[in-house]
Amino acid sequence: MQIGFWGVRGSIPTPLTSEQLKAKFLRLIPKIPPEIQQNPTELEKFLATFPQFETGLLGGNTACVEVRADNKILIFDMGSGIKNLGNHLLKASPNRQKLELHIFLSHTHWDHILGFPFFTPAYFPNTTLNFYSCHPNLKQRLEEQQDFRFFPVSLDHMAARKNFIQLEHHANLKLGNIHISTIPLNHPGGSFGFRVEHEGKVMVYATDSEYKNLDQHSTKENIAFFKDADLFIFDAQYTFEEAIHKEDWGHSSALVGVELAVQAGVKRLILFHHDPDRSDFEIEEILQKSIDFKNITYPNSNLTISLATEDLRISL
Repeated sequence: MQIGFWGVRGSIPTPLTSEQLKAKFLRLIPKIPPEIQQNPTELEKFLATFPQFETGLLGGNTACVEVRADNKILIFDMGSGIKNLGNHLLKASPNRQKLELHIFLSHTHWDHILGFPFFTPAYFPNTTLNFYSCHPNLKQRLEEQQDFRFFPVSLDHMAARKNFIQLEHHANLKLGNIHISTIPLNHPGGSFGFRVEHEGKVMVYATDSEYKNLDQHSTKENIAFFKDADLFIFDAQYTFEEAIHKEDWGHSSALVGVELAVQAGVKRLILFHHDPDRSDFEIEEILQKSIDFKNITYPNSNLTISLATEDLRISL
């Protein structure tokens, strides 16, 4: 199973500002030894030793994750990141050969669907788009987003073949040798998580969810759904303090993600849906606090924790 991250922010796309870029330069330049500054080869090797948040970008696009398994392409959510994914798919498909995609929607809040009108493969008749959603009337929701009052091209004018598959709230389906199941999550308007299993490997995508109570009774269903996942993509938009004050806003914190991941025996936790108002450095601080919390509270746990970034590619 191959997982690629194309959009990792929450709520709204967040372009890098000049001030943020300058802050990265000012923090990085003093760390570069003078003797390698004029040697591009050595400089590139040196920069490769730094974490992503210092030399690159976590990314400003909203939620979109690609999964490849069993010669199939699955896409989870259609935030602004799906635009770059679409361009990548076309470049990798010489002469725009037949393309079949399976798109799973956690929910239809703007940040999770706003990229679709700019998804280039949807404009070609040899593309087949299979949409899966636990929400009713998905086609109508997408049509309304592309009403001429809001966008110049209607859904019907996108030439790709479109199939809409309505899922139950606790669905189980198979795509070839891939097994996919769903779970309702706590989010305004409703959201759903997905568990993808293939050849003994498990990925869980559970964004946009709030966990008000972490006692065993309240989280029993979630823990069972996350159980033994090799990769757990988790909504960590808020700090722990923000999650307390923003009750019923429908998001969670990295510390809650650690608690759930440890209880479920998860191998790797990916912090996802980063707050649009937070810099890369601030998000990195959340990661370090999460690692410290895990090491102090669960010193015997083998859980690894990392940040979702737009260039992150993982093989399971």
